[in-house]
Amino acid sequence: MPTTTTTKPPVKRAKPTTNNPLTKPYLTLYNALNFTLWATCAVHGLTLLGAGTAPPTIFHKVYPLLQATQSLALLEILHSLAGLVRAPVTTTAMQVASRILLVWGIMYPFQGEIVGNEGVGSAQTGDYAFLGCLAAWGVTECIRYGFFVLQVSGVGVPGFWAWLRYNTFYVLYPLGISSECVMVVKALGPAAQLSALYWWFLVLVLGIYVPGSYILYTHMIAQRRKAMKKD
Repeated sequence: MPTTTTTKPPVKRAKPTTNNPLTKPYLTLYNALNFTLWATCAVHGLTLLGAGTAPPTIFHKVYPLLQATQSLALLEILHSLAGLVRAPVTTTAMQVASRILLVWGIMYPFQGEIVGNEGVGSAQTGDYAFLGCLAAWGVTECIRYGFFVLQVSGVGVPGFWAWLRYNTFYVLYPLGISSECVMVVKALGPAAQLSALYWWFLVLVLGIYVPGSYILYTHMIAQRRKAMKKD
């Protein structure tokens, strides 16, 4: 792991995978929009937490925008399939699917059971798991989309931002995965009341999290090694 980053040259702009002249402005706009939305979610949540707002209230205030922001990531699977980006379709789909499950399949239908009531001071385990997801997702995505904006637009990525992109996942990824698993576990009870089939689906999801997390984690480590070698 490098000890300094100030002497690193800017990361070169990635070559587009298509010759369509609209690809570059589209991806720049897409990444800039995502950066703005994720920054808004993270800063809003952090501001509320710093002001002493109860975790259940933070959830109810931040969740609607978080849900919309995360749903936008579905386009990344299409980007990969269409060849607009070089990201592998399989790993992209795995990353997006787990997040979509959390915001639509866990937080949306079971928010009354896994988080506390808005305005109530006492917090549940699910509230802290949500804050863990918000922190891990928010910081990670701000770094990632900011990186892509600088890279795709041709501005060039400063060395310190590249270091953040390829090193912060060592801490943020375990935080995010553990928080996600807690949310799924908290949803097992209400899911069983809704449908036995859905309960078994969530159990299967928990079983997939272990090998799936290992695949994604090692993929990110490999990407880091490649990026660091280029520098």
